[in-house]
Amino acid sequence: MNSAVKLHLPGYGRAIFGMVILLLAFLTLSDIFLLRNVRREYLENFQNHTVYELEEAAAFMVEPLLKNEFAYINQFIEKWSETHKDVIRFEAVTPKGYTLSSFQRDAPSDFLISMEKKVTYADQHMLTLVMTKDYSEIERMLDKTKYILLGSSIVIVMLLGGGLWILFRRLAISPLEQEIAMRMDAEKELEDANTYLEEKVLQRTKELSDRNQELLQEIQQRETAENLLADEKERLAVTLRSIGDGVITTDISGGVVLMNKVAESLTGWTQAEANGKPLHEVFNIINEQTGKPCESPFDKVMQSGQIVGLANHTALISRDGRERIIADSGAPIRDRNSAIVGVVLVFRDITEQQRTEQEMLKIRKLESVGLLAGGIAHDFNNILAAILGNINLGLFDRTLSDKTRRLLSDAEKACLRAKDLTHQLLTFAKGGEPVKETSSLVDIIKDSANFVLHGDKVSCRFDIPPDLWPANVDKGQISQVIQNIVLNAAHAMPQGGAVTIRCENVSVTDKDSFHLLQKGKYVKIVIADTGIGIPAKVIDRIFDPYFSTKQEGSGLGLATSQSIVNRHGGHIMVQSKQGEGTVFTLYLPASDKLIQPEQNTEISGDISAPAKILVMDDEDIVRDIAGKMIAQLGHEVFFAEHGEKAISMYREAMAADSSFDLVIMDLTIQGGMGGKDAVREIRALDPGARVIVSSGYSNDAIMSNCREYGFRAAIVKPYQVQELSRVLRQVLEEDDLDDNQVSSPNP
Repeated sequence: MNSAVKLHLPGYGRAIFGMVILLLAFLTLSDIFLLRNVRREYLENFQNHTVYELEEAAAFMVEPLLKNEFAYINQFIEKWSETHKDVIRFEAVTPKGYTLSSFQRDAPSDFLISMEKKVTYADQHMLTLVMTKDYSEIERMLDKTKYILLGSSIVIVMLLGGGLWILFRRLAISPLEQEIAMRMDAEKELEDANTYLEEKVLQRTKELSDRNQELLQEIQQRETAENLLADEKERLAVTLRSIGDGVITTDISGGVVLMNKVAESLTGWTQAEANGKPLHEVFNIINEQTGKPCESPFDKVMQSGQIVGLANHTALISRDGRERIIADSGAPIRDRNSAIVGVVLVFRDITEQQRTEQEMLKIRKLESVGLLAGGIAHDFNNILAAILGNINLGLFDRTLSDKTRRLLSDAEKACLRAKDLTHQLLTFAKGGEPVKETSSLVDIIKDSANFVLHGDKVSCRFDIPPDLWPANVDKGQISQVIQNIVLNAAHAMPQGGAVTIRCENVSVTDKDSFHLLQKGKYVKIVIADTGIGIPAKVIDRIFDPYFSTKQEGSGLGLATSQSIVNRHGGHIMVQSKQGEGTVFTLYLPASDKLIQPEQNTEISGDISAPAKILVMDDEDIVRDIAGKMIAQLGHEVFFAEHGEKAISMYREAMAADSSFDLVIMDLTIQGGMGGKDAVREIRALDPGARVIVSSGYSNDAIMSNCREYGFRAAIVKPYQVQELSRVLRQVLEEDDLDDNQVSSPNP
């Protein structure tokens, strides 16, 4: 080391001197600022004290002023001024400017301050006190302080400057001299090393040249391999595009690497957009039932190292928010050493497949419920036939009291209501064509609405004109339509409200105005509620089978209603606004026929000649009540439990030249021949046979079009004596020529 290096640094001394001067200037300015603030505070205190003395003096002068003792005021001012040596002038001046009393002494300096105070009593200005005081003592004290601070600052700066010079010399300059000597030695060593390195570089350059030739050969080999890999990748891409399922591959960290077109379509992400993004962002799956996120298939594959499948009810949320139910599987991607380098997912959209399966399950369930409902309704119908028939017959007893007759009439009405309910159950179970008759819609609408809303918080208002046209309808089915719509309206108003039903006569003369209706007369029924309304996004689906906005709903009410109205040749439509309510509008074809008047419980004595009638039914109670009714009407009645026996009895009666005038056949016989097959055999024996079909299934096609199957008329169980009498009279009084109007039974 070259220890003889010495530094001459005059610039450092000047820098330290400049720092000392700046510090001195800073301290001087600080002293000046401090003295200015101290002077201001002393003067403010001096002024405040002077004001206080004036207020004290004013307080002593109020009483002498009130008593006009002006001599006392003069004495007070002189005495005050003598005891306060800093007071130069003290005057008492009246409001008009006259000096009442004054004291003044020579001012020792120019440092004077004057203050004045008004003496008031009861808000009246009585006197003004003026006081001038000398504050030269404060100024002298401040001058002394100024010199002390300035001297202290100079001493501090000198001490600090000397200390800095000594410290800088010891800590900076001496080590710097040593550092320079070390660097000079290091430069010589570096020069020697540089010579050695140049020799090494020449040697290494030759080695790199040789290695470069080897790398060129390796690059050519890699280019060949990359071309082969590109061809393989192209074949893979073509394969992926051809696969009907979605395919997504990821790297080891879960970032998307590759997607085929199906995956792009299902996720809403393109390959370019999804590349490198986390799988859970592109492949967003939730549980369809709970809405909670599902475990990532990537994580499951990475944890197990095996092929995994998605859980049931997995839904994929696409980029546009659309939800699809999917089935998929994930598998690890392994390299040649069997190490996992990524994951491949294969998935497909099974939304429609699952929806179809669910619909099929619903259909099977509904078929089961339908069978159960049909069986219960059929059995109940037979029991109801006996109850209604016996009540109906009981009303013919002329010895009944008025009270008993009213009770039986009420029971009869209840049975008729139950009859409508069983017909609705049978309609649900079987469906079929309506059995129409010309009827007034007024009673159907009112009875149906009031029945549904009985005991509910929702009321119903009717606006029905007295001249409303009659309609050719199936009472039970139209009642079901009204009940379905009114019930939905009640559900839409859980806190209560009102349903308004308005009817009017409408003539459609221009098909363009009502493109879904044929020209003609219609009864228009408007059912409006003030409920929550139907969302616009689902209003087009409310007539779809199995669609319901209620958890407990089956989704069949409005679908059935639309089907019934359409089968009547009418039309139903809906308008709704959320928060304001819903309006259903129905159009039913009007009838030009007169309404058949209700039959009296009294049966006229004008009955056709007694007839021989055969009743075929497999239920004892039905045969029994039918026999009683027929006997009440004055006819002779015979019974058969099934079709085979009825055919045998008919054949035997013909052989004995004592044929039956009329046969009433049950359409369905459990475990035996029913009316459909039996009428064919009887018509084969006797083409002119008068046969009436009877069934609880009012919607059966045979009941709707009985003449096409060889029957003369149809009667729905349970029935009343009046209805039975009308049908029997109609068939018995038909001319023989009417036989030609009865079609041959369908095979």
